[in-house]
Amino acid sequence: MGDRKGKQRKSGNSPETLNDPIKSSDPAESKWSAVKNFVPREFTCKCSGLCSHEDVVSAELVLKLERIRDLIGKPVVIRSGTRCESHNRQVGGMPGSAHIPKNGMSHAADILCPDSAFRFAFLTAALPMFNRIGIGPDFIHVDDSPQLPENQIWLYNGKTPDPQVKA
Repeated sequence: MGDRKGKQRKSGNSPETLNDPIKSSDPAESKWSAVKNFVPREFTCKCSGLCSHEDVVSAELVLKLERIRDLIGKPVVIRSGTRCESHNRQVGGMPGSAHIPKNGMSHAADILCPDSAFRFAFLTAALPMFNRIGIGPDFIHVDDSPQLPENQIWLYNGKTPDPQVKA
């Protein structure tokens, strides 16, 4: 979970802004020590244990979701986090999805949206932090993938999203 190589994000809060525990001088300190609203299994692949993706979710992603949860004051339910290739295909995910770990790290989560008031509150808080957002009928996809195009918002409406998006 060290420093990310490659291009820097142009928008959104950096891990330093969010008090990322990964930057701690104590290598034993877990990214989960600063997280009170989520646990690792919420982000684990839902393939019924067929893969070994346990705690490979981006600390930056988790801390942004933690911040959103604090801002909106409502539970944030992870519908889908890390996915293995097989599970991603099974659920109709795009090849190259940010849910699939790359370089040992996944960078996406789908958030359950119980109603339009939640959707509004979540999007209001998420837009300053994420520049890749997909909106479905009952979920919102957010990701901070350094490999995928930035400044993207797309809709899921039963059709395949824009092929460049790779949600």
